[in-house]
Order: sequence, then C-alpha cells, then structure tokens
Amino acid sequence: MKEKERLAFIKRYFPHFVIKEVKVNNRGWDNDLVIINNNLVFRFPKSEEVAAKVKTEGEILTAVKARNPLLVIPEFEYMHEDDKVKGVKYPLIEGKSLSEYAPNTITCHFENARLVGDFLTKLHSVEVAQLNSSMLTSLHNHSYWESFYKKVERQVFPFLKYKQQEQIAHLFERFLESYEDIPAKKVIIHGDLTTSNIIYNEQKGRISGIIDFTDAQIGDPAFDFAGIYWAYGPDFTKNVLSCYQSSEKTEAIFKRVSNFYGLQPVFHELLYALENQYNINWETALERFNCLYEFINAR
Repeated sequence: MKEKERLAFIKRYFPHFVIKEVKVNNRGWDNDLVIINNNLVFRFPKSEEVAAKVKTEGEILTAVKARNPLLVIPEFEYMHEDDKVKGVKYPLIEGKSLSEYAPNTITCHFENARLVGDFLTKLHSVEVAQLNSSMLTSLHNHSYWESFYKKVERQVFPFLKYKQQEQIAHLFERFLESYEDIPAKKVIIHGDLTTSNIIYNEQKGRISGIIDFTDAQIGDPAFDFAGIYWAYGPDFTKNVLSCYQSSEKTEAIFKRVSNFYGLQPVFHELLYALENQYNINWETALERFNCLYEFINAR
C-alpha cells in the first residue's frame, strides 16, 4: 500500500476525521507510520507476516496495561479490510525516539532506569496462558543463534581483519557452547527494546513510553536488556536491573547481557546495511563493539 492509498484508507475508515496535518515515517523495518494531526498514529505492517502478529501484540499490550506500568504503551484500535487486520490506530505518545538524543540525556537521571526497570518487570510477568493467540513462539533458540553466526561469518567476516574475526568467533562460540546451561525461565519479551522504540519527553526530561512490540516472543528475559546495554553501557544497565524484579539474580542476567546479548546488535545493523547495499565505514563500524568487548576482558 502506497502513501496515497494509506491516506485514502484512513479517510474511508474514519470519515469524520478532519485531517489538518500528515507526517509519514517509512523508515521502520516492519511497519510504516502515518501520523495525523500530530496526535494519532496509524501503523501499517509491511508484510503479511508482520500483520499476522498484530493481534498477539495487542493482547500483550492489554495484559501489560492491566499491570499499570509507569511508562505509556500503545492502545490499539484495529482497522480491518476483507476480514484481515490492515493496520492499527493509537494515540501518539508524547516525545521523540531516544535514538535522536545523546546517551547522557537519560543516563544522568536514575528515574529513567527506574521507569525501564518497572516496564520490563511488568512485561516479563505476563503469563503466556493469559493470551488467547497462539502466534507467540520462541524464536531465539540455539538454531537461530547458530544460523545467525554463520550469516555473520559469510557476509560480515570478508570485510574484517583477522583479529576482529577472532574476537567475534570467540563471542559466538562461547555463547553457543553455554546456551543449554542458561537457567532463566523463558518469558514474554519485547524483542526489540532499542533506542528507536523508547520515547523520550524532552519537556519532562524523562522517558515517556515504549512502542513497537512486533518482535515480541517467548525468550530469555536478559535479551530485553541488550539494546539498553548497547546504547548506554554497563553502568546504566546495572541501574535498570536494580529496579527490575525477577526470581533470577540480577548478576546472572547482567552476565548474559554483557557477555553476548548486549554486543550482538551491531551484527544485525551490519547485515541489514549489507543486504540493502548501504555504505559502511568499516574502519569505524566496530568501534562500539570493541569498547564493550574490552569490558568483558577487563573483569
């Protein structure tokens, strides 16, 4: 569906709307956004696979909402066409994506760590049995990570120096060898808790909401700290964990985050860039990875 078609669909579906302003965001991996009058978001899945997840996503949001999280999350109103979900509408969460701000914007205030810790506590406490949908699966299994590693070897390694290849190989192989020993109870995770999906309200000086639960799945709770660790490092991640409630010791969660989950986001970014033929500065591409990798060895 092209931009004009989406707008026409919105007008047909909500004929009473007076549309004064339209903003379009097509940069997302899974969804296109149309923002109307700077207060309503219309989200359209980019594929049938993503569209099939929308009902489950809405059920998760409802279950988390019932736990009264401190952060705002979307409240879906479904839009159908030919008995299929065409998209969703929800009120715009005030603020901008954290990806637009410098890291110290949130790390200098402990309140932001408390807000994220509260959100993850409540999300991870949702039981799968509470959901009616059967679409929720466990994607991040041993086979997934093994396949991902092979893809990195095949597509990324040719551009790297031998020492870099060696470090990355060690990272993946150590994780894969110890995967079966992970003691964590699998929970419902956000699956893509990166700066792009965390909303920051500059006027209030704090995080205001979490969006895009498209990648929600059953998985290791430690995975939801990966984006936080990658963007803000060990100290802020520890602050978030200090506000997170779980039956598992936070030290064990932090170890999995710092040893693997918090380092692997760079490979998703590099693979996406390669597959879409974006220019990559290979001299600087792994600077952040190298910094965080050194933290492991310094302990």
